[in-house]
Amino acid sequence: MQHANGCVQLAQACEHSKPYIAFHGTSCCGGSPNIVYAKIQGVKLFTSITVVTGATDGIGKAYAYELAGKGFNVYLISRTQSKLEEVQHDILQKFNKISVKTFAFDFCVGSVDSYSSLLNALNEVDVGVLVNNVGMSYEYPEALHDVDGGVQRIGAITVINTLPPTVLSAHIIKQMLPRNKGVVINVASAAAYNHMALWAVYSATKKYVVWLTEILRMEYADTGLTIQTVCPMMVATKMSKVRRTSFFTPNAEIFAASAIRSIGLVDETTGFLSHQIQVTKINSKLPISLFYMATRKAALKKKAKAQ
Repeated sequence: MQHANGCVQLAQACEHSKPYIAFHGTSCCGGSPNIVYAKIQGVKLFTSITVVTGATDGIGKAYAYELAGKGFNVYLISRTQSKLEEVQHDILQKFNKISVKTFAFDFCVGSVDSYSSLLNALNEVDVGVLVNNVGMSYEYPEALHDVDGGVQRIGAITVINTLPPTVLSAHIIKQMLPRNKGVVINVASAAAYNHMALWAVYSATKKYVVWLTEILRMEYADTGLTIQTVCPMMVATKMSKVRRTSFFTPNAEIFAASAIRSIGLVDETTGFLSHQIQVTKINSKLPISLFYMATRKAALKKKAKAQ
């Protein structure tokens, strides 16, 4: 585990310093991820900002609320301005001692040139924590040639799940290095751990996020930066189309509260205890062929239900 001591120090509450946190909406290689629980009172990162992208739904939104509740100022980034304003208003109603900023941006764009307005806006703030959480999945599981929405949907999933964490990590890490302080959290998925039948592009793009983040930890191992991967199993969100919660399927709020407690304490995590149990059991007990059959059966069942 890298930089644990430095981040544990950062995790000590600084009652008078309330940095922003940057979130970017929806979101493993070798072995199972670890999970560690520890209460984070606050993060002292000078006058840094924490940003949230994809922060109007699901896990990204839950991260924003949870951190706002801990006294963080938040910078919300998502596609729809009206939704951003709605979340901004609600957060300020609940936590009126913090500041909430917004920036509307559509992560479907596949051109890096289109990021210029967003990157220029982020240059105006000192980002201390970046949570890359934005992502997209299928409407329902399907073989590659028959994905609902065709190549347009496949292209959008590929772009949204890979380009934002790459571009934003590169841009914000460059900003963090002179301070030698900062946290980057890339939300991937446990779908990255195995070959997910009928989820080819989603699984592969999440594998990319895991691999990218692992390499970034190597590249910046001699700095004060902390770079974490979060690989959840099923969470009850709009994207997952799961409404009923259970021991193995928390809602986004419960999941985010759990995942946030691991910041600075572990490099890679499922973010939730029951998810860790599932991943450990699957990785250690199931042969790839059996896992493929099981995921294919589950995917076909989900598709039939959706139709």
